[in-house]
Amino acid sequence: RGASVSGMSFELGRGKVLIDIMPEEGRRNVNLLSDDDWEELLDQSGIEEDQWKELIDCFTDWVDENDEHALNGAESDDAFYEDAGYQVKNAPLDTVDELRLIKGFSEEIVYGSKPDKEGKGGGPGIARSLTTWGDGRVNINTASREVLMTLPGIDEWSVDQIIGGRVGLDEKDGTRDDGWESVDEAIADAALPAELKDKISVRDTKYLRVIARGEVGVVRAGIWCIMEVNGEQGVIRPVYWREEAMD
Repeated sequence: RGASVSGMSFELGRGKVLIDIMPEEGRRNVNLLSDDDWEELLDQSGIEEDQWKELIDCFTDWVDENDEHALNGAESDDAFYEDAGYQVKNAPLDTVDELRLIKGFSEEIVYGSKPDKEGKGGGPGIARSLTTWGDGRVNINTASREVLMTLPGIDEWSVDQIIGGRVGLDEKDGTRDDGWESVDEAIADAALPAELKDKISVRDTKYLRVIARGEVGVVRAGIWCIMEVNGEQGVIRPVYWREEAMD
């Protein structure tokens, strides 16, 4: 039904493995964001509004095919890239981590930061809401509140309706009746704007993010990967993976 599965636990020798499986379409495809999408994303991530135009234009200059400067952007002749020793890509991002190569996209903006000693500042970062996989439609059966809030015409009430409705009639998360069965059903039941029909999905699972965390005593390690699913041929293949440090 396009919903996530999380917290599966398996005993393995003296330790255990925890598995999460999430449709990757529950994130926004960074290569397909409009300027309005970017503004919603940056707003939800707590990025100051006076930084938005530069970030959006610098991203545009990084991915577009020409060397013409956007008003607030930066091409290869910008001092930032000359000092860094590389040129703009002029092509879509292959990974979300690639954002760190773009002028203006600091560690804090991309991956987030903790509040200071007085509890001020800090934020989640934009990376956790983004992907480079999928056709740009957002799977509302698995998308986080933060991702849902970046959709055009969506307000907090609409997001509450989506999250509340997708747990099914039993109102319990993680059971067989989770998830909307169709986009039309979700729009009708959650009273969503009709213009969202082409921007959302409910059962799209062409790409899955599989996260595995192993624990043996106090030793922990993690790895995650993106799996491409070909339902017609029954083929599942890894297209990207990496190990993660675990605190």
